[in-house]
Parts: sequence; structure tokens; C-alpha cells
Amino acid sequence: MNERAAMPDSASHAYPYLEEALPGFHRGRALIKGAGDSLSVLRFIGEKQAFYRFANRLRLAVCFGGLHLKGFGEDTAMGYDALTQVFFTWSAFERYADLANDRPPFRELFVHHPRKAVQDLATLCRAQDPEQKLVEFLITQSLLPVHETHLRRYRDGHDFSVLTLAACIRHIFAHGHLTANPYRLPSSNLVIICCALNDFLLDFIRSDFLRRVQVGEGETMSDFSHAADAG
Repeated sequence: MNERAAMPDSASHAYPYLEEALPGFHRGRALIKGAGDSLSVLRFIGEKQAFYRFANRLRLAVCFGGLHLKGFGEDTAMGYDALTQVFFTWSAFERYADLANDRPPFRELFVHHPRKAVQDLATLCRAQDPEQKLVEFLITQSLLPVHETHLRRYRDGHDFSVLTLAACIRHIFAHGHLTANPYRLPSSNLVIICCALNDFLLDFIRSDFLRRVQVGEGETMSDFSHAADAG
């Protein structure tokens, strides 16, 4: 077998902006092409276009540079910037979870992620909202029973449910009433919480995607080796 011909085309860098948003994108794309456009090589489901749609949605979240608001104070404007950032990033995360065929509370998706990272996120968010103003506001405004359930679990000390903050911010900001000062929580505190949620989600998506790429590349090389030996 001609190993060079059989290897995926990892040199194809047609989308540098997606590689910048999602490091390893080119390697993942090469694996998908080498597998006949199947996403299963990355342990994803669906058609390849779903993968490209996710990558472009992630790029939007990564490249968001803030809103241009007239007549708002700087602190309030920063608060709305932060809420919008979480809106975009959680939307990208939802598309990623769809690819991974996982649903809330995303236990399978996070099985390889360090638990300490989740615990540190929960600790930071609680420190910025010691009177639980944000979480209580989100509970009262929750539009989905499952969100309310996990918000209460987070409020009562369950660290992993901290991700429900991002889910609810996205959902209520889009479909309900959420301002930059929920229950008079200072917008500066809200900004820190939103930035922490955003950074956590981006880090998770990128690290989990690279893990999938590395596993896929290892299996592909193993298949080539077996085929060469059989030849």
C-alpha cells in the first residue's frame, strides 16, 4: 500500500481563521476527509456540514469584540458585552454537545476533563456572587424546569451545576429578561462571572477537540500499520 496516498491530507490549510479559533481544526478536517467525510473518526455524529457549522459558530464567539451601545454607562455596557459573549459561547458549546451526542448535564462529554477545573470555576463564581443574587434571579426567571433544578443544585453546593449559569444566561438573555445588574449585583461582578464561564467553555471545547483529534490520528496510523503488515 502507498502509505502517503492513504494518509489524510493534513497539509490542506484552506481555513486559517477556523484553525485560529479551533486549534487542530486542519488535522480534524483531514481525518474527516480521510474517513470518507465521516465524523465518526472524531467520535462525533451527524454530517460533516454540522462540524463546519459548529466551527464557524465557535469562531463567532472567539472573535466577538463587544457591542457598540450609545447612551449606556461604561460598567453597564461591559455587563451587556459579557452577557452577549456568554450567549455566543454557550451557543457554540451546544453545537459541540450535539456533535458529541450528549445532553445536559453532559456527564459523558466532561468525563475526560479535570474535575478541579469545574470546582475552580464554581468557587470563582460563588466568590463574585456571595449573596447569590445572580443565581436567585436566574431561578426566578428560568424558562425551563431543568435549568431551575440545576440552578438550585448549584446554589446548594453542587459544583458541576455551575455550567447551568451559562445555559440560563444564554436562554434568558435571548428569550426573557436579563440585565447587566440582576438583583443589583454589580455589573463588574457579573463581568467576572461571565468571563470565567466563557474562558472555561472555550478551554474545554479546544482541549476536548484536540483529544479527539489525537485519538483519531492514533487509530488511523494503527490502521495503516496493520494494512502495511497485511500487504
